[in-house]
Amino acid sequence: MKGTVYFIGAGPGDPELVTVKGQRLVASADVILYAGSLVSAEILKYASPNTEVHNSAGMKLEQQVALMSAAAKQGKVIARLHTGDPSIYGAIAEQMKALDELGIPHQVIPGVSSAFAAAAALGLEYTLPDVTQTLILTRMSGRTPVPELENLHSLAAHRTSLVIFLSTGLLREVVEELKSAGYEKETSIALVYRASWQDQQIIRGTLETIADLAEEGELTHQSLIVVSPALGVTSEQESHLYGGFQEAASQRKGTAILTLTAPAVELGRRLLGQLSDATLYLPERLSQPSDADQPNVRPFRESIRQVLQSAFVEHESLVCIMASGIVVRELAPLLKNKHSDPAVVVMDSEGRFAVSLLSGHEGGANRLAHQLAKLTSGRAVITTASDVQKIPALDVLAKERGWKMNPKSQLAAVMAALVNGEPVAVVQEDGAWLDEDQFPDGVFCPSLESAREQGFHALTLITAHEPPADLWADFPKVAVCHPSALVVGIGCNRGAPAAEIKEAIETTLRESGLALASVDCLATVTAKAYEMGLVQTAHEMGWDLNLVTPEQIAQIENLPNPSPHAQKALGVQGVAEPSALIVAGNKKLLVEKHKFPNVTVAVAIQDP
Repeated sequence: MKGTVYFIGAGPGDPELVTVKGQRLVASADVILYAGSLVSAEILKYASPNTEVHNSAGMKLEQQVALMSAAAKQGKVIARLHTGDPSIYGAIAEQMKALDELGIPHQVIPGVSSAFAAAAALGLEYTLPDVTQTLILTRMSGRTPVPELENLHSLAAHRTSLVIFLSTGLLREVVEELKSAGYEKETSIALVYRASWQDQQIIRGTLETIADLAEEGELTHQSLIVVSPALGVTSEQESHLYGGFQEAASQRKGTAILTLTAPAVELGRRLLGQLSDATLYLPERLSQPSDADQPNVRPFRESIRQVLQSAFVEHESLVCIMASGIVVRELAPLLKNKHSDPAVVVMDSEGRFAVSLLSGHEGGANRLAHQLAKLTSGRAVITTASDVQKIPALDVLAKERGWKMNPKSQLAAVMAALVNGEPVAVVQEDGAWLDEDQFPDGVFCPSLESAREQGFHALTLITAHEPPADLWADFPKVAVCHPSALVVGIGCNRGAPAAEIKEAIETTLRESGLALASVDCLATVTAKAYEMGLVQTAHEMGWDLNLVTPEQIAQIENLPNPSPHAQKALGVQGVAEPSALIVAGNKKLLVEKHKFPNVTVAVAIQDP
């Protein structure tokens, strides 16, 4: 409605957690006020390019009301974005009162509270049957007072699920209030930092440990405190988490150097200055006063089990200067597979041996072991057969080049064939993805038919196409690698939903025999940059959305299927076909445009 202010719950952080109605209002708003860094800037991408956008973080209430009032009197639609749900610590009451006094109409659009995003992150049901059936949302009294009847001590006495907002900076006071209400020091408690954001972090602990863990993780704001009887009801897999294990939604980063003894700390300090992006963990009793000023030195008081498990989740690589038995026992509950586990190398305190213990190939532990041995003049201990025999590992080659393995691949069987000296055919389709000197143990064949005729039993196929159905029967041992090479050009009508766009892409690829796993990105014209269905499809599939300009499209000659509709609506000779060609840097389409009711799809392939 024109001349109306909409107070919109923007959700906890993830831009896809805003409601459909809220997203629609953002897209149609003439003026947007958003609550600074508390609201994800990604949500603003839904807005029209002509929308007037204001960050209210530095604005007083009077300024905000004056801006909204002036826009409303001009017949504009105003979207006022608040984090989470506006009704929970949203400070909207005074805004609505001021608008009422000015006769400005307003509506509230509910949003997803961070309390519920935190529960999702924790895998927690606040109202677990036979455990607790009540949820209390509250905060500690601070600059904003809390009514005496609602003090935390009184609320905690109910022993229900508690979500405590705006109180991380008072965490030690929160813990004391909970203890005074009768909670034991072993009570489970969790902190959820920026729930649903890309840098979300979870710290689980007990009332005895949580304050120290929060200080170690430097969590002082934008975190929710969750205390619930349901936190203590855990599966066997989760039982090791309590007491300091941290989960981070962001990607693992850097190398952790973990030590237990004085000689190990001495070696760890030497390595710290020689390894990039490294963090040294050492017992607090062995720390030095200067360590307090070193952000990459973390003294600890917890058990080594807790420290190892936290580092396992946070870091890309672990260098454990301690007995291998300790490392094996404490990390065993966390192990998943070689595709996701970090690299783990074990060293003795004198640096004589660097043992690649976990994720040698794909995780890079073998490379790290060689690097450490060189730094300490020691010896790298590598046990993977392919490395011992200097045979290139297919999984490493694939990871380095961003290829995806077909799920039917028998990678272990193909690698075993290489290790055992069996001939392995290498067939490359759609381009020369590997030079023969990069894979010297393979026998390069010009085609699958050639490999069949020569009687190979083991095969590595590198292709942007789906493998033929009879491949698995013809070759007992097969590894199929899909390079990320396909550029999918997209044209779509306004408002085309993501489901329809995704189905059109999958149908085009399937009918053309191309592998969805080989799609590198989407491409379209700049005029389609704010099409929600297109943006959502790229986000859900993990693809980049590349934009091309009308000027670039105008330079394309001999376009196979020019579009009169695109020429009339957008002033370009086409969208799907020229966008794919331009982004792929190619002059020939792999698939000319396929037309669907609201979508057109074309495919080009990038050169290797």
